[in-house]
Amino acid sequence: MPLSDERKIETRDRINRDPDFRNAFLIQARNMYKKALEFNENLEDEINRFEQILGAEPGSYEFMEGELDEIDIFERILDAYDSQILEDEKNTSTIN
Repeated sequence: MPLSDERKIETRDRINRDPDFRNAFLIQARNMYKKALEFNENLEDEINRFEQILGAEPGSYEFMEGELDEIDIFERILDAYDSQILEDEKNTSTIN
């Protein structure tokens, strides 16, 4: 389920002002990478950029025009992660 624009703004603001939240956010995303990449290998470049954005000082990353920000990339990671979890559950379930 996509985040509302308001929620994205709130989350982005908290990431930029709260280093502990920023670290927790990054750790949770890293925990999802492997599953997300199983579902969508094309996310690798986005994940690398996500790491660069969150590794930079808040507000210092230079975005190109039309480039996704960290919240939009995280949504893609989360979607792929959720899709792979569902796929795994489907594959492990047995229908009698």
